[in-house]
Amino acid sequence: MVEATAKAMALAQYRCGTPRMVKLYMDEAPKVLLLVAMAAKRLNWSPDELVRALKPPRRPAGGWDKQEDPPQRGGS
Repeated sequence: MVEATAKAMALAQYRCGTPRMVKLYMDEAPKVLLLVAMAAKRLNWSPDELVRALKPPRRPAGGWDKQEDPPQRGGS
């Protein structure tokens, strides 16, 4: 979990998730996770609410199969 947080921090800062960049954030990642946990506790969030806040559910796809084809040329 710490390594995943460090990778996310590196990607957010430099858009680069190489092992060398992730290593730079390995010291800060536990502090970030601890701060997130403390904030969730302060807000009286359940673990389920915390997971939903960190990773919201995805909306369904655009429904391309429901849409019509583009109009045909030539009027037929």
